[in-house]
Amino acid sequence: MSLLDIFRKGEKTEKELPLKKRVKDMKCRKISYVDTDFSELASAMRRDPKAVLTLKPVNYYAVKNQYIMAFVYTSENYEENYIQFKRYDFEHKTDESEIYPLDFDTLSRALAKVGIII
Repeated sequence: MSLLDIFRKGEKTEKELPLKKRVKDMKCRKISYVDTDFSELASAMRRDPKAVLTLKPVNYYAVKNQYIMAFVYTSENYEENYIQFKRYDFEHKTDESEIYPLDFDTLSRALAKVGIII
């Protein structure tokens, strides 16, 4: 191992899933939701992605000590849409979900709840 090997990209990029690579190039919106049971949310999203519509957005001016942050990834023409949830407790990430696909109708309804019209 030479000294310059530490500056090379590691094997992480090669081992990433193609989906994770694709979402890095997509537009990302972050939405804060009121904290709920994270494991129930994850299992509900696996069954039906419309479970995202049951979440309540956090008031913009509210103090957010515990919340769920949704990372919504969209392609330019909204053909591909994904969502991932991360739970934060006093600004420390405590849980992370897998990436779930969303259809356009569910995406537009979820974004409309927070005032984003597409």
